[in-house]
Amino acid sequence: MVIGYLQLLRDRVRRVLGMLLFDKKMPLGIQGDIKHILVVRWDAKLGDSFISSFFFRELKKLPGNKKVTVITTPALASLYRDCFGVDEVIEINKRPGYGAIGKMVSAIPHVDLVIHLTEGMKMKDLYLLYKLSSTNVASLDDSIGRVNVKLSEATAGMLFQDKYRYLLSLLGAKEVDQKYMIPVAEKGNVTSACDDLILINPFGSTQYKSFSHAKMVELLKTLATEFAAYRFGVLSSPATYAAAEAMLRASAASNVMLLEGVKTIDDAIYCVQQCMAVLSVDTAIVHIAVGLEKPLVAIYPRHGETFNQWLPTSTPRVRILFSDSPGLNADMNNVDDRAVCEALASLLSVTEQAEPLAAE
Repeated sequence: MVIGYLQLLRDRVRRVLGMLLFDKKMPLGIQGDIKHILVVRWDAKLGDSFISSFFFRELKKLPGNKKVTVITTPALASLYRDCFGVDEVIEINKRPGYGAIGKMVSAIPHVDLVIHLTEGMKMKDLYLLYKLSSTNVASLDDSIGRVNVKLSEATAGMLFQDKYRYLLSLLGAKEVDQKYMIPVAEKGNVTSACDDLILINPFGSTQYKSFSHAKMVELLKTLATEFAAYRFGVLSSPATYAAAEAMLRASAASNVMLLEGVKTIDDAIYCVQQCMAVLSVDTAIVHIAVGLEKPLVAIYPRHGETFNQWLPTSTPRVRILFSDSPGLNADMNNVDDRAVCEALASLLSVTEQAEPLAAE
């Protein structure tokens, strides 16, 4: 607790110092012609990348043959280059030093618009904007002077994908296709048959965003009994495989299997691609399922009445459930098993009704 407070205090002091050293008040509203757009995505967050994926496709539809550059981490570079189709991908480590930022910027030609949709810029973000010295900056941090396209108040209460749509409208887009771009994945390392099963992903980016062992065992037993005619497959990664194996062993459910050979994100995408439906905690798997238009039960932490801007868009194929998290951290274990069963049943009912219509 003390360490967390000190880190927060340090970041606040650095931010104030960064504003004093690097910030500059700019005229409000988009200035001049926008020919070169640079998007900062150096946070290495996969799910957020999929949420923003349509933005890059729709940018290329705008008149004027705009150049689109992205700054991202090496792990995500191929996604932006090969799947999202941006013109140039600049790779930099997740936590670069000031020297690395300066060297990177020295090789970037003039930028007309920087898009950095973060809500609280840190000193290195401010230094990056200072070095780029672009004509325009769009951000969710309205308090920064260089940010002349202020989106926080303007997009308050919008889901994050809708914030991107709003920005596209400011750039002149009339109609926006918000379908996510998900790369087509081959079977790769996967050795399990994923067809016609309901995929369960109990693991989030942290232990707080994951189901506990006890919760997952309880849920698996309930699902296996309530949906005895269906097959379930539990998704894991090399880091969570042993935990998933222990969960399955404890549940002793005959219609639940552990998906074998899932070693990369492409392997995980393949499993989602092949399955009939997805049940997942809040993580990139949710957004992959949305992009692949898979029936989805997504479980998110709920902190009181705080609006969660990272939820998927509500559609007939999506059910969103919440796990009340009264503390500072998320707690995924308070979601009601009965609510999960009801959401999955209604989703399967809609899906099965739609299949005969699609075949006609």
